[in-house]
Amino acid sequence: MFQQIRLALIVFFSLALAACGGGGSSGSGSTTGSGGTGGTGTMAIAVPDALTVISSDPLSFNGQVSSTAGVITNMFWQVEALTLGANALTSVTNADCKLMTKSATGADASCILQVTPPTLLTADYTYKLTLNGTDVKGNTIKASTTLLVKKEASATFNPVAKTGGDVTATSGDKVTLSCAGSGGTPAVTGDPYAYQWVITDAAGTTLKLATTDTATTSFIAPVVTAQTTLKFQCRVTDDKQKLGTAVQTVVVNPIIKPTVVPISYSGGVVAAGATVTLDGSKSVKYDANGKLIDGGVIFYFWKQKSGPAVDIFNAFSSVASTALPKLVSTRTTFVFTLNVSNAVITPGGFSTDPITSMDVVFYVDPLPPISLVSYTPTQVVASGSAVVLKVDAPSNTGTSLVYYSWTQVSGPPVILAGSTTGNAGFVAPTVSADTLMVFRASGSYQPITVSNPGTAAIDVLVLVQAVPIPKSN
Repeated sequence: MFQQIRLALIVFFSLALAACGGGGSSGSGSTTGSGGTGGTGTMAIAVPDALTVISSDPLSFNGQVSSTAGVITNMFWQVEALTLGANALTSVTNADCKLMTKSATGADASCILQVTPPTLLTADYTYKLTLNGTDVKGNTIKASTTLLVKKEASATFNPVAKTGGDVTATSGDKVTLSCAGSGGTPAVTGDPYAYQWVITDAAGTTLKLATTDTATTSFIAPVVTAQTTLKFQCRVTDDKQKLGTAVQTVVVNPIIKPTVVPISYSGGVVAAGATVTLDGSKSVKYDANGKLIDGGVIFYFWKQKSGPAVDIFNAFSSVASTALPKLVSTRTTFVFTLNVSNAVITPGGFSTDPITSMDVVFYVDPLPPISLVSYTPTQVVASGSAVVLKVDAPSNTGTSLVYYSWTQVSGPPVILAGSTTGNAGFVAPTVSADTLMVFRASGSYQPITVSNPGTAAIDVLVLVQAVPIPKSN
């Protein structure tokens, strides 16, 4: 029985090495070529035919591996430049085949490699793409194809930026600027262009744009005593980092009655789960002649404009606050609007005097993915001894709490102490034959429940040795 358990542990470590790219070629051998199919005996492999492209658009290569010996346990792509001095591919995705499709039996598997040719080529570049496969018996196979990117793939034109028409506003007004990109080489996925707004002529005034990296932005027209012209440049960048620009002109007229101007320096990139301050205390009031009124009464109302809903505390004060979500999957934008007026603002956002508004933008980045490690992945213990199971999440930056949960996967049932901590423990059962026990640790940024099983998991093994049988006299 102990020999069977030892064999199980050897297989476990072999699979772990294969998953990390370790081990060597064995089994039925391997095949290489310029695409198509290949294989001998136990395993078979297929990769796409050699490809030639004249653009830098993203590409996909679907490789397939099968085995008559059983489950395909590991696949990965290797990418190498065959042309001396060739620039590296702009992006390579899923080379480790973490995204793999398998048949019901697991004996047939496919893996799609995604690559993007470089944006700058000084010659025709050739790349070799090799797919490797391993089955449950340790048999390996590989096959190669080639990608030829022609020099003309780097040719492109600059994108064109186009702003909205010229704008006329009065001091204290909210002014919206818009820009649109066209031409060039727009990105195939995500936003086709990147935008940037730059104040090129503030005419001696103080300005703050609500955002600088979006197609549309806004600002509060500054207080002026004479008609003033402001200029803003929109910069549009395409997928090949080519640039196009355009200028938007805004003419600001002086105020003709007492006006409140909202001012806030809140906003920016913040950590997930942070409590942020919405500060409008720098807002000011001017009289009809454009003179600052010291100590003038200003009425406030903070309201959320976009993003997942959150509660705002002290929304009718100059300084409010809110707690941003702890769990977001991608960078998430939250926009809050500071409304000010000379008269009371109702919860519905109405006032007997004109309301002037300003947007405040926060960006919340997701917490880092959790990856668990165990410093005691396998243990051999005696019956009746105390066993400690340890797990840690080294990927956690320490800025947020990680919750743990231990469950028993196999073996004689035992009572786990500390099952919601990184260190669990139990007393090894008394067994008459060497027995393998498997325990699973899960980790999450929120408490682990049936509906939230955690975002990462790892198994640890404990081999409990049998109680020695006393020799008879």
